[in-house]
Amino acid sequence: GCGEERLVAFSCKGRGFCPSCGGRRMEQGAAYLCERVLPVVPLRQWVLSLPKALRYLLAYDGKLCRAVSGAAIGEVFRFQRLQARRTLGLATTKRAHPGALVAVQRFGSALNLNLHFHALVLDGVFVLDAFGAPGFFPLPPPTLAELHHVAGRIAQAGLAVLRRHKVWVDLEDNQ
Repeated sequence: GCGEERLVAFSCKGRGFCPSCGGRRMEQGAAYLCERVLPVVPLRQWVLSLPKALRYLLAYDGKLCRAVSGAAIGEVFRFQRLQARRTLGLATTKRAHPGALVAVQRFGSALNLNLHFHALVLDGVFVLDAFGAPGFFPLPPPTLAELHHVAGRIAQAGLAVLRRHKVWVDLEDNQ
């Protein structure tokens, strides 16, 4: 009643996004992942960006989004298993166990719809010893040629998923 006004910074009283609360949640989430989920091993970030038409399609179809991200990370895992077999001299790729945490980011820097995937991938593989205990073995970083090869395989795997879900139809099939 006295007419005095106070400006409250970062108030989360229903006015939209609260940077303070968002920052706190982000910090808590990162701490949880670091302390309880991710092993203490080197990690490499892989980012998959999509053509605009697919961004919109996947943003509204969660099942398709999961299938495409699964196919993409499956190709990264395939690459790592083959690299582990070659580098570590494994008899089979089935002995190499990669791991990853994939997050779907739905927006760009301007808060526009820009669906893409961020994957924290173990920068190596776990291999079980004779007693079944896992040991971590780092892998060499991928070369530019290997990255191009993996990107091509990811594109092929993504198209296969779209075809299976009847979202992508090749022009030759309609003629």
